[in-house]
Amino acid sequence: MAAASTDPARPCKLPRPRQIEDLSPDQLVAAIWRLAMEICVLRDRISAHEELLCEQGALSREAIENHKPAKEEAARRLKDRTALIENIINDLS
Repeated sequence: MAAASTDPARPCKLPRPRQIEDLSPDQLVAAIWRLAMEICVLRDRISAHEELLCEQGALSREAIENHKPAKEEAARRLKDRTALIENIINDLS
């Protein structure tokens, strides 16, 4: 795991990936595929959740767009984002 940071928005200082010129094409493709897969899965899941919530009248599209996460949720999202970035950096290392 990376060292702690004093910036609360970035609690960990992530290692810098090598320069793109130093990477093999396989490493670049692996990183791109990881990102593409993550994006596809997330888009599908988000779309399904939003559709179900709107169909059931639980939320409106406006409520979804205007949502501000609670402190705990923001912390979880930051942890997940950091893990994703670390995985991508590992692919590029």
